[in-house]
Amino acid sequence: AVYAAGVRPGETVVIYGIGGIGINAVQGARHAGAKNVVAVDPIAFKREKAEELGATHSAASAEQAQELVTNLTWGVGADNAIVTVGVVKEDVVESAFNVVRKGGTVTVTGLGNLMEKTIHLNGAMLTLFQKRVQGTLFGSANPIYDIKKMLDLYRTGDIKLDELVTKTYRLDDINAGYQDLLDGNNIRGVILHEH
Repeated sequence: AVYAAGVRPGETVVIYGIGGIGINAVQGARHAGAKNVVAVDPIAFKREKAEELGATHSAASAEQAQELVTNLTWGVGADNAIVTVGVVKEDVVESAFNVVRKGGTVTVTGLGNLMEKTIHLNGAMLTLFQKRVQGTLFGSANPIYDIKKMLDLYRTGDIKLDELVTKTYRLDDINAGYQDLLDGNNIRGVILHEH
């Protein structure tokens, strides 16, 4: 998602939804050199984890994020907003659209209901402020190149993978793992296979 957004050093990036994709977007934005990385999630545990892994700020709601970004950027707005929520809803994309500055980019990684229109934006704001809204599949990564790069970043400690695992489960506890996922109690749960 950070690739698709084109995050550059010194920028302000807002990431909506700190799950498996969002937490890695936080790390990617930090690694790309973003000055301000704002993680937005209603669950305190996820915001805390985002700050551990590179977010400079966090907010519990889109409204808090808007106010925070307004203060951080002296009213200019974020350069990029990345929507990583599991199911795309109109209000989240609209919040991301509103938080970006003139010429800013909203990158959406989540999926919406194929039978519904899940994005509804002000066309005048889109044109007059030259904002971009785009989707990305697999973060627009090139696996042939990027897997090796990610492994190198992991080996040098520039990205954290072990810290992404927030809870482990035995196979017998798989239902608890799913429930924790649904309840937002973990970011990356792993089922351990015991021999």
